[in-house]
Amino acid sequence: MRLSAVVCGIEFCYAAETAFVSPILLQIGIPVVLMTWTWCLPPLIGFFLVPALGSLSDRLLTPFGRRRPFILLYSIGILIGLILVANGRILGEWFGDTRFQMTRKDSVFNGTHIEKYVKVASPLSSRKFGTILTVLGVFLLDLDCDACQSPSRAYLLDVTNPSQHAAGLSTFTFMAGLGGCLGYFLGGIPWERTFLSNILGDHIHVVFTLVWLIYIVCVISTVTAVKEPANLTVIAPNLMRSSSRQCIMSAGTFYDDNNEQYARNNSLYESLSTENQRASYFDYIRSIIYMPSSLRWLCLTNFFCWMALVSYSLFFTDFVGQAVFGGNPKLDRNHPLRLLYNEGVRFGSWGMSIYSISCSIYSYNIETLNNYFGIKRVYIGSQLIYAVGMLLMGYVRHRVGVIILSAAAGVLYSTLFTIPYLLIAKYHTSNTFDQSNGLSTSGQVRGIGTDVAVVSSMVFLAQLCLSSTMGTLIHLAGSTVVVTVVASFLSICGAISATKVLYVSETT
Repeated sequence: MRLSAVVCGIEFCYAAETAFVSPILLQIGIPVVLMTWTWCLPPLIGFFLVPALGSLSDRLLTPFGRRRPFILLYSIGILIGLILVANGRILGEWFGDTRFQMTRKDSVFNGTHIEKYVKVASPLSSRKFGTILTVLGVFLLDLDCDACQSPSRAYLLDVTNPSQHAAGLSTFTFMAGLGGCLGYFLGGIPWERTFLSNILGDHIHVVFTLVWLIYIVCVISTVTAVKEPANLTVIAPNLMRSSSRQCIMSAGTFYDDNNEQYARNNSLYESLSTENQRASYFDYIRSIIYMPSSLRWLCLTNFFCWMALVSYSLFFTDFVGQAVFGGNPKLDRNHPLRLLYNEGVRFGSWGMSIYSISCSIYSYNIETLNNYFGIKRVYIGSQLIYAVGMLLMGYVRHRVGVIILSAAAGVLYSTLFTIPYLLIAKYHTSNTFDQSNGLSTSGQVRGIGTDVAVVSSMVFLAQLCLSSTMGTLIHLAGSTVVVTVVASFLSICGAISATKVLYVSETT
């Protein structure tokens, strides 16, 4: 649970991001089309950067280990992003932005001309610094939250035995669901009615400050959980062809540097891998581009699934505020429809809390389901459950309905957090990439960190594609209901792709 604490903290950050960032961007005056494009830059950078850093982590040798330096690096970006998203407007005013301007308004009352000045919101051009800082915060928060999950998973898989991988990933997903549940619960509390609002400011400032503190505690808990070996020579499983090499790797246990057994194993590693020592960084990049077919299908399935889930997670509270509550985020902050929209956003946080509870419950049982029904049926079935749930949500558009049907999103989220990485672990521990069945990756360096990062990077590509199109689709449809329709369609595409994935447990 300590190894998985960081993802619990990440989900707190996701909760604040998904519930409030889109409304924040709309309320500072960014049009809906540009608002969705704001989500494009983080995945565009992350898609190319994160797999490369994942490959680098496979061969990084530091006294602090291979994965933890990257976890800390991404965590710094997350903390800075939280500060900028919550305080971008205020910081912009320090640089000269104007929040309001005085406008002359003339009227006639009983034949008397009355001249008065009223305060109205400044145009977007007068708030450029605040807008830039807020968008920069969104970039850092979104990129680093997604990126930090890869080294966190690899860290967990590194320091556990292969027999513990399924339980470890289930715990990882359970902690993610727990963090999301508590995070959305925080977002649903009316903090403006508590004493904390007198200290920290409005509702958003209270939520983001609490999340900031919680994340620090979580990341410290994880990076101090287990010591990584400082000088372990990393050998990709597909380069280890002798039975002695396989025996060493399958042991799956790391020893401290001063442990005699660890020293003997590490010495044997080095003597058996001169081949590995010649591998360059570009060999790792080549392994990303030219991947075995089993990984290609897994990546495609993950791509469709993440597009489906991102449709829900990024636009759900906006959907509730507009399509369910009938509010409008573009009106003056005291307008009844603007207040109704804000109420819908807060209500949407409760729906996303149910989604996270569902994720935790499902992840707690997913290993049992895999054993009973088989990984393939569970993988495909969860995507179909989500597709039906989203269609019903868009059709019903009722407050109670969106709360209950949010549980379907938790089922898919739990599946995305667990099954793809369980399959990767099985591919490596069973030497799948060495078998002469069309999956040969001769000459490539395939570390588990590389493959975890490659599959995880599909979230960036999915978000990039979705963010660049969803605003246009909403504009053309004239309703945010299109969000649920698109989510359902993409989930069905993922289910079809999942039929082509290699399921090792069912073929060995």
